[in-house]
Amino acid sequence: MAPGIVGGVFGNSVRIGAPFGIEVRIDVSWLVIAFLIGWSFAIQFGLEFPDMATSTTVVFGAASAAIFFGSVLLHELSHSVMARRLGIPVAGITLFLFGGVTETKAEAESAGDEFRIAVVGPLTSLGLAGLFWLVALLAGGLLGEPVTFGLERLAFINLLLAVFNMLPGMPLDGGRVLRSLLWKSTGSLIQATRTAARGGQLLAALLIGLGIYQLFIGNLGGLWFAAIGWFLLQAAISSGRQVVIRSLLKGVDAGDLMSPDLVTIPPRLTLQEVVDSYFLRYDHSAFPVEDEGVTTGLLTLRAVRQVDRDEWERRKVFSVMTQIEDVHTVPADLSMEAVLEQLQAEEIDRVLVMEGGRAIGILTPRDIARWVQRSEELGLVGDA
Repeated sequence: MAPGIVGGVFGNSVRIGAPFGIEVRIDVSWLVIAFLIGWSFAIQFGLEFPDMATSTTVVFGAASAAIFFGSVLLHELSHSVMARRLGIPVAGITLFLFGGVTETKAEAESAGDEFRIAVVGPLTSLGLAGLFWLVALLAGGLLGEPVTFGLERLAFINLLLAVFNMLPGMPLDGGRVLRSLLWKSTGSLIQATRTAARGGQLLAALLIGLGIYQLFIGNLGGLWFAAIGWFLLQAAISSGRQVVIRSLLKGVDAGDLMSPDLVTIPPRLTLQEVVDSYFLRYDHSAFPVEDEGVTTGLLTLRAVRQVDRDEWERRKVFSVMTQIEDVHTVPADLSMEAVLEQLQAEEIDRVLVMEGGRAIGILTPRDIARWVQRSEELGLVGDA
């Protein structure tokens, strides 16, 4: 799939390496598809070579599945390498249930850059398909029939991967290519993104419909079509939304979006006093701790709940709070694009906005969502 801003989508993933300095992670859902594809390959080997031992078909199936996922990884690495060459920072790659996603920290600066980043993935898959077919053709006699068969299947699957990814709907590569062409012709990134995202939603609806039809006629394989369609639908909606958000946040600083007029608490109150006078009175899950005009920490509802209620009468705020050095803070003049990147990269749900050693506001994803919603209601979404 194409690169995009997808922070927060993959919460349960494991790091497996960093080729070319690009972090690669595997989502836990990948284990499901890895098993199914390996099993599918093993069945194909068993059907094609009925005299082959079961253990051998399993080995060939596992090896073919590993090479296939290596192909998916190369596809995503091509996106990442191209993005970095064009000066776009890459957060990493995540392999998951339906393939892989390259996570970038910013959008392309031009339609030409967007086209280059998007198209290089399918071209890589086409190149791999050609390579597998060429090796099977030229060295098939030396490698043996099972290996040749495996190479031919891998060539075919990489061809399918390239073709599927070039379908004209975001977040697929073809959707990104379509967006780049529309961006070039109209000059509007937002308009181009909306059109490409609608293409992705239409494609997703067709896949879901096909999946339901397959299930209706008794083909359980329809579950996969429906599941892929559902994922593409969510991703298409998210892809379009991200561009609108980034467009609205251009030129906006943390101080513009923060919730000001903070309610602060002194460090020497007991937890019982804080619960009675603050947590039960205000709709806040955290309060900055201020001592003589200086913010020294942050007390969260979670931290209070971790203390036995029998100790609330004697435990003081300063003994439970998170020290300010361990709190995520940003200056008021930091761009919201940078703040959003920090929120996504570190998977945090709030930052304190600081000025002169004192918290002057707090910023959460809810504040960003409220800003975006209000800007759209006022018709402030531009045609960037």
